[in-house]
Amino acid sequence: MSKDMNSTRRSFLKSGAILAAPLAAAPAAVLGDDGWKARLARLEDEAAIRKLHQGWLRQVNAGAGDAPRPLFADPEGTAFGERVHSIAADHSGEPDTIEVSPDGKSAAGRFPCAVEIQTTIPQDCTLARMAHAQGGGFVRRTERRLLKVEYVKACDTWTIAKVEFAWV
Repeated sequence: MSKDMNSTRRSFLKSGAILAAPLAAAPAAVLGDDGWKARLARLEDEAAIRKLHQGWLRQVNAGAGDAPRPLFADPEGTAFGERVHSIAADHSGEPDTIEVSPDGKSAAGRFPCAVEIQTTIPQDCTLARMAHAQGGGFVRRTERRLLKVEYVKACDTWTIAKVEFAWV
């Protein structure tokens, strides 16, 4: 009786191995598909854009002003007209989105954020002149905005084409 039981177990394991063999070969065939390659390329582009965006934000928050020119596609490009003191992610808003174009040469990002804007007080009265003389003379305010960024890819390197803020 024990001999029959062992043979039944072996035959069960053998048949399981035979049935699983085609499933083990399937992922190799699927990985060769161009759809996976395109998706991988898109994910790599999104990761490169996020890295570029985070580097730009670090420089803005460190006080580099608009941003160093190598990050921009246009050497004369400017990020925004207002004096932005810092930009922080707004996690209470919509999630960040990056959409890479089908040709992989451009992308658009939308990032909800809290922007600290510094406005200089005009020196048109005595109090304003005193504030400037004492190292002040500006007003800072924080606003929720939507940061819209356009990116372009040239020579396999992503750069910033345009940055603008929109009201949330």
